Amino acid sequence: MATPGTGPAPGQAGLRVLRISHSAVVTAWRRRERLLRAAGVDLTLVSAARWDEGGALVTFTADGDRFAVPVRTLGRHPNLFLFDPRPLWRLLGDGHWDLIDLHEEPFGLAVAEVLVLRALRARGTPFLVASAQNLDKRYPPPFRWFERWSLSGAAGAYTCNAEAGRILRRKGLAGQLELLPLGVDTGRFRPADHPPPSGRLRVGYVGRLIPVKGVDVLLRAVALDGRFDLDVYGGGPDEAALVALAAELGVADRVTFHGHVDEATLVGVVPGFDVLAVPSVLVPNVLEQFGRVVVEGQAAGVPVVASDCGALPDVVEASGLLVPPGDAAALSAALARFLDEPGLWARLRAAGLANVARYSWESVADQQRALYERVVAPA
Repeated sequence: MATPGTGPAPGQAGLRVLRISHSAVVTAWRRRERLLRAAGVDLTLVSAARWDEGGALVTFTADGDRFAVPVRTLGRHPNLFLFDPRPLWRLLGDGHWDLIDLHEEPFGLAVAEVLVLRALRARGTPFLVASAQNLDKRYPPPFRWFERWSLSGAAGAYTCNAEAGRILRRKGLAGQLELLPLGVDTGRFRPADHPPPSGRLRVGYVGRLIPVKGVDVLLRAVALDGRFDLDVYGGGPDEAALVALAAELGVADRVTFHGHVDEATLVGVVPGFDVLAVPSVLVPNVLEQFGRVVVEGQAAGVPVVASDCGALPDVVEASGLLVPPGDAAALSAALARFLDEPGLWARLRAAGLANVARYSWESVADQQRALYERVVAPA
């Protein structure tokens, strides 16, 4: 097990924050915490020891992050799992925390678990919750009770899309609210020396192979124009069906399924795409909540074509092309513009690179630290 917290940078006496985030199992996504500690926040991070990210089981590796503590989990659903309570019990009783940062949905089992332990070990310590849920759902008991309990007691919350924040307010959040996007490492995802496409278009897809991602729509769009070649990076339960669909559509020779790849590999792959497609569709009770892959693509200098649904339009804005979800013909026509419309590729490449600055981990960490300071500031 990693050693929790070694204190802030020399000469600094920062806030003592216990941050809990199962997704911190992904090494690259701990960049926010590294920057917070460098800025003087005495932060200890609890992560899942193993978690399914992007269709593959990821095992925590410290990679020098001595402040991170991997904890075993029971369950694999992001809102229906529990941490092993023993490490949390010890951490909550280790010292006087200024703040508990729960990077978990307020209706989830893990939040209820931590709040019970907080009541026993760190009563009165202010806490934050996080949300990406941009559908206004009424959960059945006991999840409705968990949500009401956490929102009524939270000193604040942060969301990665604006609609999620509006929903939290409607459900009773009275504390601080911050719109805080997911981050991208602009030092790792960087543009390559890439000329505009000519003659053929290499389309890239990165993500899980599940219905809401709309990869079947993308395959049908590729089938409508023989100039397109598609690289699919990601795994999931729909993989076999999608491979079969590509054969049925007669595009198997122009579509390559690479399976799941880790982020270290993607850093070298994404800049080679001509265009990144994010063809998400409308599925009952599911909406795209952010679209990190959009930002990663733009940071790599790759123009983006995305569906006009969920939070994707907020992330893409005017820096890419938006198409109606589920419309293969519209998606195919948008992709064709990069071959048929001179100057479009270069213009959207530049617009995407300009859009990325607000999603850098440095920007995200600055916002997070400012939220911490507002929450713990004396009245």
